[in-house]
Amino acid sequence: MERELVPLARSAALGELAADIGHDLANPLFAVLGLADLLLLDAEAGSSVEERLHLLKQTALELKDDLRALLDGARSADGPASAALDDAARAATALVRHGRGKELQVVATYPAEPIVVRCPGGALAQAALHLVSAARVSAGDAGPIAVEVAAEGVDGVLRVSPAALDGVGVLVAGRIAADNGGLLAQEGDALALRLPLLRAERGP
Repeated sequence: MERELVPLARSAALGELAADIGHDLANPLFAVLGLADLLLLDAEAGSSVEERLHLLKQTALELKDDLRALLDGARSADGPASAALDDAARAATALVRHGRGKELQVVATYPAEPIVVRCPGGALAQAALHLVSAARVSAGDAGPIAVEVAAEGVDGVLRVSPAALDGVGVLVAGRIAADNGGLLAQEGDALALRLPLLRAERGP
């Protein structure tokens, strides 16, 4: 229990730190955007100055999007009580592929329609990222890894292979599943994260 609680406490502390950093960066970033707009009003059309100001503004807008994502993740505990499992899996896969380069092979199977489960969005994204990252470590930098999202009975299921049974991230993903009425279990060569579908009612 102590081994499970320590990483959870660390994750919570990191979330609070990320929120503090995000709020500290928000005001100067908005100031940069405002000043860029003002300077563009006086810049000569087609000049190198105008081109550089547009580049500055575009970079600031990209940082604004990154900052919003950071704050959304840090607010996971206060997030909505439901989220799309397929969106979380796609985001996790994209992050892992971006971090390891394009050589990582990923075989992904996603549903045609969103699969909404009973779990806060931030927590769901964290669990998905832990499982995909663990599979990447198990398979090696080049992979391949497999990611599948499906609806089975009253559950939404995220399967990731190869199964990685060790590591802090897997423990955290299991705790997130348990805290939201689901479970994390090995199914063949995959780890399966099961969470109750939003509109499904469990039978006896």
